[in-house]
Amino acid sequence: MILLPAGGAILIGAAIVFLLWPMPLRASMRLLAAASMGIGAGIGVCSSLYFLWLAALGPRAGALAVVEAAILAAVSAAAFLKLRRHGEIEASTARDAAPGWLTAALIAVAAAGTLIFILQVLRNPHGGWDAFSIWNLRARFLERGGDFWRDAFSVKIPWTHPDYPLLLPGMVAMSAALSGAESTLGPIGIAFLFLAATAGVLMGTLAVARGRTQALLAGILLLGTPAFLLLAAYQYADVPLSFYIAATLGALCLQDEDRGAAGLGAIAGAMAGFAAWTKNEGVLFVAVVVVARALSLVRFEGVKAATRRMAAFGAGLLPPLAVLAIFKIGFAPPNDLTAAQAGNSLLSNLLDAGRYVTVLSAFVRQAIALGGFMAPILLVLAAYLYLVRPAVEEKHRVTAWTLVLTVGLMLAGDFGVYQLLSYALEFQLRTSLDRILLQVWPAGILTFFFLAGTPQLRAPVEEKRAAMKRERKVSRKTAETR
Repeated sequence: MILLPAGGAILIGAAIVFLLWPMPLRASMRLLAAASMGIGAGIGVCSSLYFLWLAALGPRAGALAVVEAAILAAVSAAAFLKLRRHGEIEASTARDAAPGWLTAALIAVAAAGTLIFILQVLRNPHGGWDAFSIWNLRARFLERGGDFWRDAFSVKIPWTHPDYPLLLPGMVAMSAALSGAESTLGPIGIAFLFLAATAGVLMGTLAVARGRTQALLAGILLLGTPAFLLLAAYQYADVPLSFYIAATLGALCLQDEDRGAAGLGAIAGAMAGFAAWTKNEGVLFVAVVVVARALSLVRFEGVKAATRRMAAFGAGLLPPLAVLAIFKIGFAPPNDLTAAQAGNSLLSNLLDAGRYVTVLSAFVRQAIALGGFMAPILLVLAAYLYLVRPAVEEKHRVTAWTLVLTVGLMLAGDFGVYQLLSYALEFQLRTSLDRILLQVWPAGILTFFFLAGTPQLRAPVEEKRAAMKRERKVSRKTAETR
């Protein structure tokens, strides 16, 4: 029962994504990307609805269940009618024939990753420190507090960071309130959904834009990242944030593939808005992706096209940002980082050369240890890129610039936050920088495999046979259509 509300949220999100980006309901990597985005969209919408319901009407869960069911019925009907009237959006899809052993490797890595996740949550069902001291604790305040639910944002419990946004605790609290039962399965299930959805949006996007080989390699790398799997099992909000960052960029990639489809622009904007509704770092991401996307579009497509595309992005972005603004203005106390810094402190930090050295050295150390691999993964990827060489086609220039600028500016922004705002610099670098980098890791993987050339993993004879098989399949379909 505890997982039923999350299931309803997923159906709502899938219907919304399908309404904005219609496609046939048959197995495909495009459908995988859409379904993965639907998971994040549904959780974002339902957690926002739960907070707005509490703010306006208080803790009346029974009526909220009726409203959620009505929303599900409405968006599902609208999505169905959209498909009947408009059919599938035409799109150009890059495909290649990935070898069977690569698919088997992905399945093996995914199975091992799932086993690691299960063993970790069995060992710590309440999650890691941030889970039980911030996210799940706040969910209990919201769900148990009754008329005193606002105590979740009390400055008397500063270690819980009461100004943090409510996407994750809101969904956990809503699951408990609507099911009438509290269980660790709620936050565990949500954590696993975000882990799976991150891999799904990564592979689905790359399969459409760059082919199945790149998609499978990216999935293997992400699901084979030990630290990322543990972070998901810890039930931290960093994995949901990494999903929304990757989903935003994935939707923008797919928008470029689908000739600027406005619906995908709106989906990308909503994903960015939900990133801000997940963690404060998501606000930085919103600013970064807007700048990166606008600059890329203006450079290669002109101001008129950029204005049209950014308008669609803004249409999806504004509703989640409005929810965040209501929370920040009406309920949340000041952020601890900004509240601790006066103007003279900011100037002092800006001019402090020693801080630059401290922050930079910490970034270098964490980059070497990124992901918890046995060998420095960035060096391995650099060697791989040297062998396959970058391969960006002219039609992918806007996407490539969007990805590179977003990831680069995000890392620069994180560096700036530590440099300017950290009041216990070495402690905060030691306890948070590894997670900050993992927030950008899926987006970094997406960027890397989008830019890298596709390796030749099949023998020439095998490749020729696979091509002939695809040609025969297309010929049969053409004959059947006639």
